[in-house]
Amino acid sequence: MKKKYDYIVVGAGSAGVRFARLMATKGYKVCILEKSRVGGTCVIRGCVPKKLYVYASNFKDYFSDATSFGWRISKEPTHNWSKLFSSKNKEITRLNKIYIKNLERVGVTIIQEEGSFYNSNSIVLKKSKKIISAKKFIISTGSTPSMPNIPGRELAINSDQFFEMKKIPKNISIVGSGYIALEFAFLLKNLNYNVNLIVRKKTILNEFDKDIGTKILQSAIRKKINIYDESSVQSLTKKGKSIVVVTNKKKITTNLVIFATGRVPCIQSLGLEKSKVKLTKHGAIKVNALSQTSNKNIFALGDVTNRKNLTPVAIREAVYLVNYLTTKKKQTLNYDKIASGIFTQPEVGHIGLGENDLQKRSINYKILQTEFKPLKYAFSNKNNPVFIKVLYQPKTEKIFGIIYIGESAAEIIQSLAISFAKTFTLNDLRNTVPVHPTSSEELVTLV
Repeated sequence: MKKKYDYIVVGAGSAGVRFARLMATKGYKVCILEKSRVGGTCVIRGCVPKKLYVYASNFKDYFSDATSFGWRISKEPTHNWSKLFSSKNKEITRLNKIYIKNLERVGVTIIQEEGSFYNSNSIVLKKSKKIISAKKFIISTGSTPSMPNIPGRELAINSDQFFEMKKIPKNISIVGSGYIALEFAFLLKNLNYNVNLIVRKKTILNEFDKDIGTKILQSAIRKKINIYDESSVQSLTKKGKSIVVVTNKKKITTNLVIFATGRVPCIQSLGLEKSKVKLTKHGAIKVNALSQTSNKNIFALGDVTNRKNLTPVAIREAVYLVNYLTTKKKQTLNYDKIASGIFTQPEVGHIGLGENDLQKRSINYKILQTEFKPLKYAFSNKNNPVFIKVLYQPKTEKIFGIIYIGESAAEIIQSLAISFAKTFTLNDLRNTVPVHPTSSEELVTLV
């Protein structure tokens, strides 16, 4: 006999967990399926462990900066990767238990199995072969790393597998030019590993405003990350304890290859062909503004829809969907006003539209920008400038976007995101009394 629920959520990541928990608190019978650990990519193998690793890597700069302020470091600091790995795992386990506890507390049924659609109103569990059904379904299976189909690909790891590495060799090659590849490159370099970054173009971070890529590339060069640009990986071969990366330009000998070449929606085993759910031309689940698929009883949230692949976005999509299903209140996200951070060194904070976006849409704009050495480095010979860029509409002075590159950039841009909730203009900056002395006050005095 089929077991029936009001809602079955497929995938216990940030969006799925939030949706399931909120609906259960409203009295609905909810089941959530997860083939791995509850928490999803962000908590288990993404944002959270990455940020912990970034925190660890930042200490190298703190130690070197301290001497210019009179501190004497009597011994060269060393880093223990095994200790970091163990501490990271303890924290992830703690968060995983909290997620499970919060779901169980409100009565959500957790089934730790993979499921696929049996038909448009039921799911078959892969291991137990049980069939469960529901009035409505939520697909929130997230995304998975993409790997190139090249000879020797089995010698490399992907960005998810990186977080399961108990030991790291000294020589590492990272393939990719997106934010994951760059974050890995900087954190590993700061932890004293030799890092090669292999990119297909001359530029990096091409999905963002062009100045972000330019400034971070300059910083990577200053950090002595080895950049192999305009290089396409053709094959990997084993040579003793080393791996030889064969590109269109040259051979690179390394000990570990990490592919961070993008992510794709995780839909391969869902049996969507039996659910009447349609896909976009890029292989994501096609949804409307209310996160509803081509099947009126099936909804999709987060990375699996490839709208704006950020954890807070997925969570907000879940909240809006709960509101719609329980009150018929229609809320839609403005994906142009979402803030994001890139945890390189220096850090990047970005909100709104960049030059690339404005040019694609043929929108007229002007720029205010500045670059300066922050007070923190007054005693240092380091070249770590802060960069601020404001893009705005010439007539109304409405701000389209802001870029901040420097220490605590993500924290700063988070505060600015509140202003973007409504119309934000240069005049708002003019009328703001800054906090002094801070680097972020330059955003106000720039106008």
